[in-house]
Amino acid sequence: MYSQKRKYQNGIVCVDNMFTDTSVDMVKLRYRNDGINWIIRKLLEGVFFMGKLKAIIFKSKKSIIVTAVLLLTVLAGGGTAYWWYQNAQVQEVSLQTAWKGQLAKYVPITGDIEASSRSSLYPSPTAKIVEVLAVEGQAVKKGEVLARIDSTEYRTQLDKQTINLANAEATLAYLSGSSAEMDKSSSQNAVSQAQIALESAQSNAAALADKLNNVEIANANAVGQAELTLENAKAHYWIAKKNLDDLENAMYEAECSLETAKAAYASAKLNLDIVKALYDADPILYAVDYQLAQQAVNIAETAVWNAELALDSAEMSYKAGYDAAKLAVIDAETAVHSAEITLSNAKNAADAEYAAAEKAVSDSETAVRNAEIALSNAESAGALEYAAAEKAVSDSEAAVRNAEITLSNARSGAAVKYEAAVKAISDGEKAVRSAGIALSNLQTTASFSSATTEERISNQADQIALLKTDIVYLNKKIEECDLKANVDGVVTKMDVVANEYPQIGDAIIVDGATEYVISLAVSQYDSVNMRVGQKANVKVKGLIGEYKGIVSEIGQSAEKSATSADQDAKVAVKVTITDPDENIKVGYEADAEIITIERLDALRVNYEAVQIEAESGKAYVYVVDSSNRVEKRYIETGLETEYDIEILDGLVEGERYVADPDKEPVAGVKVRDSGDAD
Repeated sequence: MYSQKRKYQNGIVCVDNMFTDTSVDMVKLRYRNDGINWIIRKLLEGVFFMGKLKAIIFKSKKSIIVTAVLLLTVLAGGGTAYWWYQNAQVQEVSLQTAWKGQLAKYVPITGDIEASSRSSLYPSPTAKIVEVLAVEGQAVKKGEVLARIDSTEYRTQLDKQTINLANAEATLAYLSGSSAEMDKSSSQNAVSQAQIALESAQSNAAALADKLNNVEIANANAVGQAELTLENAKAHYWIAKKNLDDLENAMYEAECSLETAKAAYASAKLNLDIVKALYDADPILYAVDYQLAQQAVNIAETAVWNAELALDSAEMSYKAGYDAAKLAVIDAETAVHSAEITLSNAKNAADAEYAAAEKAVSDSETAVRNAEIALSNAESAGALEYAAAEKAVSDSEAAVRNAEITLSNARSGAAVKYEAAVKAISDGEKAVRSAGIALSNLQTTASFSSATTEERISNQADQIALLKTDIVYLNKKIEECDLKANVDGVVTKMDVVANEYPQIGDAIIVDGATEYVISLAVSQYDSVNMRVGQKANVKVKGLIGEYKGIVSEIGQSAEKSATSADQDAKVAVKVTITDPDENIKVGYEADAEIITIERLDALRVNYEAVQIEAESGKAYVYVVDSSNRVEKRYIETGLETEYDIEILDGLVEGERYVADPDKEPVAGVKVRDSGDAD
């Protein structure tokens, strides 16, 4: 656009032609004073011209009116020109007033509304739903059952394990009570009997020593001893016979135990095959059944193995003890027969001979008692005890034979009687030593029996503990079949259907009805300025009005989305709505403006009004005074937001300023608000 720029130097007018971007009717404000001078000059020139014109015109009176009209026209034109120029020098700008109020810096972000607390249940697709007890929209309490899973299998397993536990506890009671006590009592009785036998043998030895000094007294008692020997020999016979029967019974019981264990193993193996077929069809549902069935088979196999060991031990004991027991019976029968003969001979012999025979029979009786104790203990203790019993029987047989010899020698005279008494004492000493050995063996057996019983009790206790653990697990699984609400709230999702299997991803969701939160993904650049407790303004899309909120949770880590194109790290932030109403729903989208910095009484101007001086870097604004003239004023700024800047110094409330200084005004230039009417 073409325009003229006038310069005045020493009163001479110079006109330069140039191109500029300004309008023809606008003159640079910095030449305002020169322009006024130019107008005055033109008016004076007009007056001078009018004076000349008047001298010419007034030469004729007829021209007076014409002259007046021309003069008025010139004056009117000059006034109009001045008015136009004055208006051309006023710059039109947007004016605003500095004011105080809340100034805040916001972080705007959009998220979805969620319940502050939520209970989410995802039933397994392999578990059939047998009952649905709630519907979507229904208010429920924490712990209320929403749906039930079929628990038939778990209950069946629980019943089985309960029965197994009862049987195991009964077995433990038997081992800890009657059986263990019987075994311990038997061992104690055996020790006591051995002690009695030892004491008896010692007593007999002492008696023999006394009778060595008084052979006559010993001979006088021969008949009585022979009678006692006969009775003891008979008793020994019945004991030996009982021991033989007990060996046969132990063998039979071991065979029965083995058959029972084999039957239990076959049953457990059959059950394992059945459960394995179910497990192959559904490994998840029948995993526990399969494991328990395997355990049952292993236990049954162990029982069979133990029964076989017991049978082998019984067979060995039977083989080792049968011949000895059979021989003991035969020898006992012989001893009885011999004792009867001895008694008959003793009654017919002299008093001295009778006493010697009676002493020999007494020694035989002691040996028989020792054999009875050892053989009885051998019946329950094993091969070691049978060996001791066999030795005791052998000693008994030797004692019986010695008694016969003694009886025969007693018939030969006093000297022979004395030697027989010495021999009887020697045999008594042997019997004492045998009883001591038997006692030691029985003490070892008692300790071994006690240790074996304690081990069996410990194993049974472990089995009971395992069964109790299984029962606790099954009860927990049965309880988990009741799908319960974990919070008070409203059912917002119910995907499952009664008598059907859930699909993958089907859920039962209960949202807490007390509070709502907005879940936000905030960039790491904005999250560094956020703190728990900061206020937020919330607008729910589609709803009229604004809600208040507060930052209630800030995530401890930033994550990148695997699906979004935006790969900036995001921090999870939750804003709790503090004044919700019935219009808010879970799942609604909402915009939250989180206030990171806030000034409650800040003096503020709009952002574009503040300029930065290039040379000094100072901030300034154009202030307009009461006469609408511009003044450049330096300021100190504070908080900056997207639209406003806080003024800390240089401006006071109520002052007007140029809000949009696209073209920098010159100090002193008169301006007017672009919003004012012409």
